[in-house]
Amino acid sequence: MSGEIPDQRLTRARLRRLRQLRSAKGRREQRAFLIDGLKLVRDAIDAAAPITEVLSVSPQEWADVSLPLTTISQADSERLSDTRTPQGHFAVVEDRVGGLDTPSGESWQVVALNAIQDAGNVGGMIRSAAAFKADAVIVGPDSADPTHPRVTRAATGAWFRVPIARSSDLRSDLGRLRDAGASVVAAEASGEPLEGIEVPHRVVWLFGNEGSGVSTELQPLVDQRVSVPIADAVDSLNVNVAAGIILHHGRNVARERSN
Repeated sequence: MSGEIPDQRLTRARLRRLRQLRSAKGRREQRAFLIDGLKLVRDAIDAAAPITEVLSVSPQEWADVSLPLTTISQADSERLSDTRTPQGHFAVVEDRVGGLDTPSGESWQVVALNAIQDAGNVGGMIRSAAAFKADAVIVGPDSADPTHPRVTRAATGAWFRVPIARSSDLRSDLGRLRDAGASVVAAEASGEPLEGIEVPHRVVWLFGNEGSGVSTELQPLVDQRVSVPIADAVDSLNVNVAAGIILHHGRNVARERSN
């Protein structure tokens, strides 16, 4: 904010409302979520995220930002954050995560998360999707809320660089994508080795639950199964790591086709 910084202080009532954003219920009711950390807030601003307020223990840090600014104490910073050592910089972001828009064009890649319950995994997969230029991420039911603080922290600023959709019916959404010409390729340990498959021009990379894999109800929609070859002595890969490898491969194939 250029010029003089308004002297806005955090009231107890406002603090109570902000703390409610730490819960899924509070985020749903307020249609907003809280992001935490200097770099993450800066990245969100750079991405033109729908921020309604910045809160900081150091208001001078935001002198160049044209957004409502509230000064908070270190004690209030610790009450707002779910980390042990908060940096003292937060932003309230409107929750505009909606349903799926089918990508356009002859070639695209979508990431679908089927009951990925660990928030760190969901955030990491969103980060990989942005890094390897996926066209969208669909977060299905029983997955960690994409606006959960641990998700946004794990995704870093990449959260604001890839379209994210919530799905209340992943089976139906996968069906719509198949109707649009996509093949659903599920990551499974028993699948074909990644390097040996022909990546479809329109593909939905489907990643299942950390323990049980792709749910039974989605299996009829799977067109192909793929695995990441690993050493015999290793039981399996974390789903977040596997997603990064698969999406990197998909990006390389798409780049080669465009040359």
